[in-house]
Amino acid sequence: MAKIIKTDIVIVGSGPGGATIARELAAKGKDVVLLEKGRDHQRSVGSVLAYATMYDIKKSQDGILVRRGITTGGSTMLYSGNAYDPPAFLKNSFGIDLSSEVAETKEELKIKPVPEFFYRDYVGTKRLLEAANELGYEMTPQERFIDAEKCDSTCDRCLFGCKTGAKWTAREYIDDAVRDGAQLITRCDVKSVIESGGEAVGVNAEISGEKLTVYANKVVLSAGGIGTPLILQQSGIRDAGTHFFTDPMSVMVGVMKEGRGTFHEITYTFANEENVGEFVFGNVGAVNGFVAQLAALHFPYLLKGLKLKRLAGMFVKLCDEPTGRIDREGKIHKKFTDKDERTMARGVNIAKNIMEKAGVIPGTISIAKGIGGHPGGTAAIGRIVGTDLQVHMKNLFICDNSVMPYSGGIPPVLTLIALAKKTARNM
Repeated sequence: MAKIIKTDIVIVGSGPGGATIARELAAKGKDVVLLEKGRDHQRSVGSVLAYATMYDIKKSQDGILVRRGITTGGSTMLYSGNAYDPPAFLKNSFGIDLSSEVAETKEELKIKPVPEFFYRDYVGTKRLLEAANELGYEMTPQERFIDAEKCDSTCDRCLFGCKTGAKWTAREYIDDAVRDGAQLITRCDVKSVIESGGEAVGVNAEISGEKLTVYANKVVLSAGGIGTPLILQQSGIRDAGTHFFTDPMSVMVGVMKEGRGTFHEITYTFANEENVGEFVFGNVGAVNGFVAQLAALHFPYLLKGLKLKRLAGMFVKLCDEPTGRIDREGKIHKKFTDKDERTMARGVNIAKNIMEKAGVIPGTISIAKGIGGHPGGTAAIGRIVGTDLQVHMKNLFICDNSVMPYSGGIPPVLTLIALAKKTARNM
């Protein structure tokens, strides 16, 4: 017999969108149930064990890697901590003005560019910066969800979680919501939305093979660009899952001719944003650059691990075309278009020139191509949801990267928090 829960709001997914809505509504005294597919992993935070526990790494049928977090806090446990303002098209094309929510979040979470003391001993990164400037490309300090006073600036493990608590994650908002009375249920696999008379009235789920039904006045899906369209398709919304993008990266690393590289220097502290809307590029720590090569199955690069202190890296993040799809079985169909290939090649060529100018030996440069980290587009504004993020099925809302109509080519966490605040305050 299925277990039954009744509540005001049921939220599926505890990443930045779901956790923010849970926090906002629980603070108003609403009865909130927050369902998370993953576990509340603790022991693996800050270690490479995160790859085995919190990461869900999939490969498209065409070879593009897609990474997401399946754990409390979702992919905020595994992101770099970079904060970008929402892409201009949200306001210009859809009339969604998030300026007040963004300003509020920046003040609340003390989001600001990394200070000079944080990177003053970054020998390899400074060489990359100098080379970029000489070639006419300015790389500037990045705004981050990081308390620099708490951060170990030699760690470079943001992508494995943060042991010091310097990096903000959605777990902080989950804790706030639970303190205000929200119920968090982990290891809960939501299968479909329950519909009655054209309205969403709950969800069907499973926990360790046992059925769970949660009835609610409103349903919020925040299961991400892969999870949300699967639930929608199983709920009869068959046009979900198309227009998929991933913001794929090419991660590059090579050996310096002499001196130290970017070993013990934190990834993505600097970036060039002149071509936002096409690509951005920035610095990569030696360890992250090395691990990316192994993730891309560049096993010959294992020998370069012996020279880890001399490795230096850069990334190029592509604003890819939304041409992929997630099918009903959860398979990912995504490849680079000709335009994507040309745009990425431009960015990679710039990054290679900078690396070589900084002293990297050209023949040692390895490129891990097509590593996606921001799956989205599969339940987009204007196709699946309106500007209020509500589906045509009344009382069913979506708040995650799947609602983005196309790639912004930038980390989306600040945008998703702002969208979630606006949505919760209008529900």
